[in-house]
Amino acid sequence: MNNVAIKRDNEQQRLLEAIWHDDASVIALNGFEEQGINIYRRNLFANAQRALSISFPTVFELLDSDVSEHLTKQFLRFSPPHQGDWAQWGHDFSAFINTTEIGQDYAYLADCATLDWHVHRALQGKDQVLDQTTLQLLAEGEPEHLVIIFNANVQLLKTDYPLVDIFDAHHHQDKTQREDALNNAKQALSSVLVAHDVLIYRPEFQPCISRLISSEGLFMQALMAKKSLAESLDLVSDDVHFSFEKWLLNAIKHNLIHYLKEI
Repeated sequence: MNNVAIKRDNEQQRLLEAIWHDDASVIALNGFEEQGINIYRRNLFANAQRALSISFPTVFELLDSDVSEHLTKQFLRFSPPHQGDWAQWGHDFSAFINTTEIGQDYAYLADCATLDWHVHRALQGKDQVLDQTTLQLLAEGEPEHLVIIFNANVQLLKTDYPLVDIFDAHHHQDKTQREDALNNAKQALSSVLVAHDVLIYRPEFQPCISRLISSEGLFMQALMAKKSLAESLDLVSDDVHFSFEKWLLNAIKHNLIHYLKEI
């Protein structure tokens, strides 16, 4: 790190130390005026709250305004922004929620934050489409020597909570669908919770989410771990409900696959 970068980091550290203290002597010790710090503090908080509400819309819909304001102030201390782009800030918001009282009282909040972040990142992700020419490897190659590389916007999230219903209850465009999703979420949260995988993907311009059956999640987890197609298929061979042909057609339709390659 060069001297300019070190100086900039030191100045930023002094500024943050002044922001987190109400003691005028601490503010002055760091070379700032209290009035200026108060203005900067208000602007910082306003920008932070706006950024989090955009990146984590489901979480902010679920929380009362006073709770979200308190969480924002806490998170600023937990994970101060170090980059100029607010859209890049918040990757550890889910981990932070797990440390809070509200996160303990409502255990699904942290997973909602993780889902929000995946959707947010997918929305900002680069466009990727299937390399159609690599599909011929399915006919020419051996499954033991084939791997599937997914679109970079594809993510899997394992959860015990009805995240898809919670998400749809707050974001689905159709009012009836929102109400149905809300009822489904309430019913699921009041019954025995079942672990499952949620798929985040971007078929075109807008990210989408869906709940996977257990074999689909297991199969995709194996592929994402760079296991061969043969190894991944072995894991779901006992499930009569899983069809690779059907999965492949859906994967192509929803732009899940970037390309296939031999190993």
